[in-house]
Parts: sequence; structure tokens; C-alpha cells
Amino acid sequence: MIFQQAKATIASHHLIEPDEHIVLGLSGGPDSVCLFHMLLRLRQSMGIHLYPVHVNHGLRPGAADRDQRYVEELCRAHGISCKVVSADCNALARELHMTSEEAGRKLRYDAFYDMARRISAKMAAEAGGTPEEFARHVKIAVAHNADDQAETILFRVLRGTGTDGLAGIAYERKERGFSVIRPILDLPRTDIEAYCRENDLHPVEDHTNQQSIYTRNKIRLELLPLLEREYNENIRAGLRRMGKIAAADSDYLQTCAEESLQKILREKTEDEIVLEREGLAALHEAIRHRILLRCFAELGLQSDVSAERIAAADRIIGGKQAPKTVEFPRGYRLTVARGMVRIGTSKNRRE
Repeated sequence: MIFQQAKATIASHHLIEPDEHIVLGLSGGPDSVCLFHMLLRLRQSMGIHLYPVHVNHGLRPGAADRDQRYVEELCRAHGISCKVVSADCNALARELHMTSEEAGRKLRYDAFYDMARRISAKMAAEAGGTPEEFARHVKIAVAHNADDQAETILFRVLRGTGTDGLAGIAYERKERGFSVIRPILDLPRTDIEAYCRENDLHPVEDHTNQQSIYTRNKIRLELLPLLEREYNENIRAGLRRMGKIAAADSDYLQTCAEESLQKILREKTEDEIVLEREGLAALHEAIRHRILLRCFAELGLQSDVSAERIAAADRIIGGKQAPKTVEFPRGYRLTVARGMVRIGTSKNRRE
């Protein structure tokens, strides 16, 4: 039953097709081990190729090495090679001025994308062509579940997110030329644990998941149980339902934004996007803001764009005096001059 539900999610969202190459983030915890076992079953019926990747963050002395050994033995028992990446997460966090949680996520996804690039490059070398042509046959699977979805939506609500943020975690997103998929996003944690028991799987447990040391842990361990007890015993289902509604609305608005973008796009390079100012200013702010965020994301600024910066951009886009510039994080900027809106980095500024 649980496996059939996961298969239904995969089919309804077209997450996995026959003969595709799947890079799997395999931590050794219940979620990723459950997904690993399900993908093994799909390998038999769909002919997919599986490439587990385990990242040892070096954060939990002893336990991190235990997790690595467990994952290596699990893969060996099923005749699959496992790629292990070891790194100093704390050192990276200090170097990039971020939390260890953020640094860990960066390390994991860097490792996943590196494996995906290697696979597509190998396919191109064997069959002839470019790695980009084969990238659509390579996907990255991660094991977010239904409880993660509820926690993420609540976390974003607390930070004052917009409609797109309320959509929560997507079943599939495209980044760095590859699709990241979440095949067990509809499974609650209790079902995942039940699946592991039913199939005699013995995943390892990260004790830090039971400690309120990160905001997300506090939401899972403290805030959600409080809301369930005192306000709504079905709060998790309610949050997920809100996420699905917001996702549908967001998808429609993004489609509208894409159509509008094509009408006002005047120039596009790897380093700069140029839009016609009058047409951009005439759009509804819901569409205009999505276009701006889309442009910055395509140029490499995919986060840290505050509502205040977007509001400042609105003021100069709708104003009559130019040239004017709004600075964005990491050296990006938006400049209005000669009837055009130029989005790029400081080295591309044109007065």
C-alpha cells in the first residue's frame, strides 16, 4: 500500500521514466533508506539506473562514520556502488559565513550535482553529443516527506513568505541543468517508518534530529505538537492542503509571468538581461515581481532577494527619472536607463 502510494506520486507528477539515471541522496536515515529500497524495486520494473551518494559532514564524531559504514554496507549488500564524499562542514560554514545547517545542505547538493554531471558526461562520451543533451535523462532524488512539507510551509509562514513560499517543497524543480525530484513527498513519516519495519530495513538514527538546536527542529519537536494539542489536531494535513492550493496558484502566475517576460525581453546574455521599462512597469506587481525574481535567478542570484529590494526596484521602474540603480546582494544590480531595465552585476552596468 505504501509503495503503491509512492508509485502513484511518481506517475502523477512524471518524476521517473523508464531507463532514467537516478542520483540518490542516501544519508542512512529512515527517509532515504525507504526511498533507496523503493527505487531498487522500480529498478526491476522500469530499468532505471541508481547512483547513491552519501555525504559525511564530519559534524558528529563517531556517529558520522557509523552512518557512512552503514550506507556503504547497505549498498554493497544490493550490489550497488555508493559514492561517499567527506567534508568539513564547520570549516565551510566559517568560510562562507553561513550556519552549519546551510553549509551541510550546500555540500550535499554540490555532491549530487557533481555526480549528475559525471553521469551525463559519460553518456555523452559513449553515445556522442554534449552532456547537456543527456542531462534530461539524469535526475537527483531526495527523500523529503509529507511531514517535511508541513514543517517547511510553517517555517516560511513564520518568516513572512509570499504565495510562492506557501507552495512549500516542489515535487520537481530544475536547477543547474538537472531535475531534483521528491518521490516520497506524499508519505508521512509514520508510513515511512512502517515501510522500513515491514521490509526489515534498519536505518540509522541521527540523534540531533531529536534536539531543538535548529529552527526546523524546534518547529517539528515543539511548535507543531503544540498546535496539534491546543489548536488543530490536523494542522499538518491543513498546511499540506494550503501548500497544494498555493502551488496551483503559483504555477499559474509563473506561467503568466513567463508569457509577459517574452513580450518585454530585449536582450539576454549569460551576464545580463535587458527588459523594456514601460512594458514591465505596466504589468501587475504580482507578475512584475516574478519576472524580476526569475531574471535574477537565471543570472545566479536565487535567494536573499528581499521584499525591500524588490519594492525599491518597483519605484525606479515606475518612475520617470533615469538612470537609477538598486543594488542587490552579491554584486547584482538593477538599473533603469534609456527606457530599459538592465539586470546583472556591477561589471555590466551601462549608463
